[in-house]
Amino acid sequence: MNTPKISPTFSPILRNIDPNCKQDAIVIYRSQRPPQEISSRGEQRIQKMEVQSQENSDVVAKVATSYQNATGQSLNVSKVGSGALPVAAVEVSQNTLPALAEQPEVVAVIPNQKIRLIKPQKIDYSDLIAQEEKQKMTWGLQVLDIPKMWETSKGKGVKVAVLDTGVYSDHPALKGRVKDFIIVDHPNGRRITATPHFDAGEHGTHVCGTIAGGKTDKGVSIGVAPEADLLAGGVLIGNATLQTLIEGMAWAIEKGANIINMSLGLTYYEPLFAEIFDIILNQFDVLPVVAIGNENHGNTSSPGSAYNAFSIGALEKYSDDELGIAFFSSGASLVFPQDSPNKWVTKPDVAAPGTQVYSCIPPVQQPDGIYQYTYMDGTSMATPHVAGVVALLMSACPKAPLSKIVEVLKETAYHPGGEEMRPDNRWGWGQIQPVKALEALK
Repeated sequence: MNTPKISPTFSPILRNIDPNCKQDAIVIYRSQRPPQEISSRGEQRIQKMEVQSQENSDVVAKVATSYQNATGQSLNVSKVGSGALPVAAVEVSQNTLPALAEQPEVVAVIPNQKIRLIKPQKIDYSDLIAQEEKQKMTWGLQVLDIPKMWETSKGKGVKVAVLDTGVYSDHPALKGRVKDFIIVDHPNGRRITATPHFDAGEHGTHVCGTIAGGKTDKGVSIGVAPEADLLAGGVLIGNATLQTLIEGMAWAIEKGANIINMSLGLTYYEPLFAEIFDIILNQFDVLPVVAIGNENHGNTSSPGSAYNAFSIGALEKYSDDELGIAFFSSGASLVFPQDSPNKWVTKPDVAAPGTQVYSCIPPVQQPDGIYQYTYMDGTSMATPHVAGVVALLMSACPKAPLSKIVEVLKETAYHPGGEEMRPDNRWGWGQIQPVKALEALK
């Protein structure tokens, strides 16, 4: 199985089992349609996706036929979502995996492993509550100078998909913001609609609030882009897997998402996840904004460690108002195989407020009353700050290429070590400075 198309993670999975025992996997294949023929945003993209879905079905049929001719076995394959995304769920064995990888249309084969939430911590900051109530906004919005950005845009017209634990969309701070909602089940990857929308935990609602929430009952603004639209996909419910996540990504793209926020990770390092990001970036012009992880310096979390992910580290605010990278925030310099287009990758890409982040949660009954807001720490909390900023930039500069938006966010970021230190594996390119990024785009 020594081929760059096969994930190295298969080796420990298949080593000690019967060679004919079937395992769930994800296959990424080559689409017939060149990336430039996919409309970047809006209704035209959705219409062309319908055409691509049929074309991709033809590719899958071709792969299945070639596979059967090579192995004498039929390929159990099912499309992901509408089929517009050139990804499918398959069953492979140790004996048949090489034959699948040999098909010229196949780009990568990845085991369908579990994904997990990058868990935050709930904390109590009574002094900070008083300060933010006085300033009428969270410290993250203050540090990023978001009110200045609001003079130009509040994110109207941009769709941000949040793939997480779901969302409590009846929260007063999210009124009118959640435009669509699904649950993706395990193990079949089925899309399930549910009313009312719910959060299997608190995480998804907290993330949604930081991206596009309004004001608390005390008048504190919590959301970076309060006029952006949210698409909430519950992909972290039960024993979620890679297939669950990709189904959620496909749904988000089909619903017209411009940005996908992922505060989650795989239980192992997956180098081939970059192939999936390559598709959604280059064929559909959708930006994955991904938490880099809470495993401390020297570690990263997949898929945030993919070279083409826009991965986010967490800033914390010290008592003297100085900013630094939170101790838990992951980061590393990664060496990829020789045939990789990017042999050396430093993560995270940028940093944003990720500690003491105040946002909404589903109502919780406590002895002294009902609580609908809380503080959390984590790169999971930094990531929606960046997703919200990207929404502001997209709304303010709708013709700006996605690659240019990412470029200016990196180039205008502040690094305390100066230009020569960028990027490093703590700050990345540095703390994002949205106002400077907007000026660079105009």
